[in-house]
Amino acid sequence: MSYVRWFRELYGNFLFVIQTKSFLKLFLSIVTFLIVPYILLVASMIQSQYREALDWNQRFQLIRIQLLAIDLENQIRETINSELLEKKTVGSISLSDLERVSKNCNSLKHHPGEIPELILVSCKLDSEEKSYLFVFDGKQISIHSAKFLEDSLLDSPFSDPNEGLFVLNNDGKFGISGFIEDDFLVSDFWKTDVKFSLQIRSNLPNLRETKKEDMDYFVVSFPMYGLPLHLFIVSPKDLVLIPIKDSLKKNVLILFSIFILSFLFSIVITLREIESKQKLRLLLQEFPHAAILFDPKGKILLENVEVEPKLLVTELYRDQLSIKEWIEKEVSSFLKSVSKVQNDQTKLRREESEFYSVDGSVYLIEITYQLWYLEQKYRYASGALVLIQNVTKKRQEFEKEMEYAKDLQKKYLPNRIIILPHLDYEVLYKPLIQVGGDYYDYIDLGNNRSIFAIGDVIGHGVKAAMMMTVLRVLFHQIVKTESDPKRILSGMNEGVSTNFPDPYAFVPFMFLLFDFNQMTVQYGNAGHPGMLFQAPGGMVCLEKFNPMFGMIHNKDPKILEFPIEKGDRFFLFTDGLKDVEDSNKEKLWEKELIQFFTSMGSNHMSLIKQKLELKINSYSDGIPLLDDITWIGIEVI
Repeated sequence: MSYVRWFRELYGNFLFVIQTKSFLKLFLSIVTFLIVPYILLVASMIQSQYREALDWNQRFQLIRIQLLAIDLENQIRETINSELLEKKTVGSISLSDLERVSKNCNSLKHHPGEIPELILVSCKLDSEEKSYLFVFDGKQISIHSAKFLEDSLLDSPFSDPNEGLFVLNNDGKFGISGFIEDDFLVSDFWKTDVKFSLQIRSNLPNLRETKKEDMDYFVVSFPMYGLPLHLFIVSPKDLVLIPIKDSLKKNVLILFSIFILSFLFSIVITLREIESKQKLRLLLQEFPHAAILFDPKGKILLENVEVEPKLLVTELYRDQLSIKEWIEKEVSSFLKSVSKVQNDQTKLRREESEFYSVDGSVYLIEITYQLWYLEQKYRYASGALVLIQNVTKKRQEFEKEMEYAKDLQKKYLPNRIIILPHLDYEVLYKPLIQVGGDYYDYIDLGNNRSIFAIGDVIGHGVKAAMMMTVLRVLFHQIVKTESDPKRILSGMNEGVSTNFPDPYAFVPFMFLLFDFNQMTVQYGNAGHPGMLFQAPGGMVCLEKFNPMFGMIHNKDPKILEFPIEKGDRFFLFTDGLKDVEDSNKEKLWEKELIQFFTSMGSNHMSLIKQKLELKINSYSDGIPLLDDITWIGIEVI
């Protein structure tokens, strides 16, 4: 019983597999694009072989019968001459005895004046009726046995054992054949069938088809050159078709094998797909959020519509469409956009949108579109996987964290302009999001000394803001105890290497230390993009000349010191200002910034700040900024 149950389960699974759309689609595709073209190819090849075989057979038969007729005529003449010389004839009769003898013979009804040179007859000259050749030499008739002719027709070197040969008189009334079953005579069927060939009186060989007892034959006829006889060859048509049938059997076997292999291949692939879908179905069911699996054409394969308990994708709406309907519309465009990048398994699209429930509640939904692959080599995408997640609470928590980080950053960044001796300055700060990684500061060191600093912690958001806070604490601690610019750079470099949690957190930084007792400024730069210095002689771009903080231990950093005078201007900025892009993705490089600040002339720093903000907005033309922007403009007064 266990075997019966096992067989029933196996049979049931087999029926289930072959009835699935995946199997039918794959198998019919193979049949359409492989088996049907192969059938058409074989049919065309067989048809071509058949035409070639018929053409070859016709030429072969027509040539062969002529050779056979010549050979047979030579045998007849040689045999007759030999028997006449050796006097081995059956006998001879005169013309006057012909009428008497003809009473014992069939097909011997010729008038004495119309007797041909040679005639085949069947006579009963003794106790047994036999076939004879009556040869007329103009005076008398010699009688010869036709036994040799029967043997020649039965075993001709020019014919196949399956073929038959026979000879008829020109009147078609009597003949001899190589058919043992007909006692070496020509049956009435063949006499009737070849009557037309005898009537046309052509000296050329002739080939035609005929049918006898549901079998097809080729019948070839040819009149002997010097004898009043007609030679016929009966060849079964199957002889010509043997190689074609063999080829057809071989191709049918190959076709059957391809069909079976295609059937089994389709079952195996379908089983793999069913197994993969079962795994995906289990994964979707266990997934904590809603998910929909699409095929390459954008049709749904599997789905888990539960965003969270008691909240389904069919119950949230936007623009009168449910989330599910919205995704079905968007997934087609996603698949088209990534179709040219078949090998990019990480290609995805993530977006957040607000959807509304029937009771008016607002939910912030994150929708992630990504490719999924049935096979592990990531060559061809099997469709798209769409994940739907309610991020309303996460967004609220994130906004709370951002508000906290924003308050923290406000606390540690300068929040007002302080009066510094002999200096007028303005600051423009534009974080990419609510908080950023740019750091700027200005400190009154007393005794007519002031310091301005600007730095750029790599990254954005809360993490960058916290690291910026650490940078600010380090800077304040060092400048309170150190007055030597080299020691300031060294201390900052060591502090970043020691106190930053990320060992690869490199920080570009620069500062200007003004000393109005000496009327000098000391410029320290640690891998920062640079600074513009505007003096009466023109605008100068001072580049970086020390590595960024945290890269290497630098015991002897370089410092640039030069004199200052009233009217000198300094423009410090982070690389976010240079990275502003227009609609053509062309950036706002130093060259254009130099032209801009030069064009400002002697305008007040507050006006330059306003003009710079307008410049950023007009140049970007609504294109989102790529980085935080910080700018400090300083004038010696």
